[in-house]
Amino acid sequence: MKIIILIFFILVFLNLNNAYSQFDKPVLTVSLGLSNPNDELRGDDYVSYDTLGNIFIDSSLFSSHLGGQIGFQMAGAIKINFDKYSITRGVLSMSYNNFNTFQSRKSGTTLVKFINNTYQQRPVEYNYDFNNFAIGLGLEVAPTSFTNIVSPFFNANFNFNFLSAQLTRVTGINDSNNVELSSFRMGVNFNAGIEVKVNSNFGIVAGLKYDMANLIYKETERDGFIEWGSKSANLNDDEGRYISNIYYPIGEAYNYFPSKEKKINWGTAYIGVNINLFSDKPKKKTSPKTSGYKQFNYFF
Repeated sequence: MKIIILIFFILVFLNLNNAYSQFDKPVLTVSLGLSNPNDELRGDDYVSYDTLGNIFIDSSLFSSHLGGQIGFQMAGAIKINFDKYSITRGVLSMSYNNFNTFQSRKSGTTLVKFINNTYQQRPVEYNYDFNNFAIGLGLEVAPTSFTNIVSPFFNANFNFNFLSAQLTRVTGINDSNNVELSSFRMGVNFNAGIEVKVNSNFGIVAGLKYDMANLIYKETERDGFIEWGSKSANLNDDEGRYISNIYYPIGEAYNYFPSKEKKINWGTAYIGVNINLFSDKPKKKTSPKTSGYKQFNYFF
């Protein structure tokens, strides 16, 4: 078995020896990956149940965590070489994350409060999404890009992050409501991977990336509202407090809630392709030179 594994790696190395690790011109990298939220971005669940089994929004959502779950990332980057060996490159990137891609909707019964202070049960369904759209500028180093083998690369990027969350409540065919939160933050990410050039215009790339999205410009909107129907609430990732009615039976009063400082971090594993933006033009075929006399063939 060990001999088979050794032969396999020798064959892979011989094949890769014929492939160039990176392009000598600007390239477009397009990738798709899975993202795993960390720290206060992650939340085990955003709903809770009372003793009778009625479902409500858990009071820790937005106050202690942002309810993120494993999701996907789509990303694209233009890499421009700074030297003729393609070792150092500038990177302009864009990416989109949805962190609750695989999380199912939550359904059950909730309570509705009426004017006479009585409560009735009503079927309800909740859905939650947390997203980020980022634009980044960075620098990349690929130390073995000038060789004819697989090239590792490392980069760091400064990102402008447009973070958003949406919580939706449906209690009937014509009765739905939601809460939308959005905030602008700045942060960085670190990226490491490998790439191999398949031909002059196409390559494969795979790697790991770690984002820290709110290093700059954390804030809490002091006594701001997070309520059903609001469209521009703040994510409140700094310490403070806010006012909300989303954790109570429908029609219940508002209350103050503390806001914990939150780190919005996540890791991503991805695979993608490199595309040469300036395809190599095929060389023109030239006819072989002939002498100045005609050639005759004789058949006997």
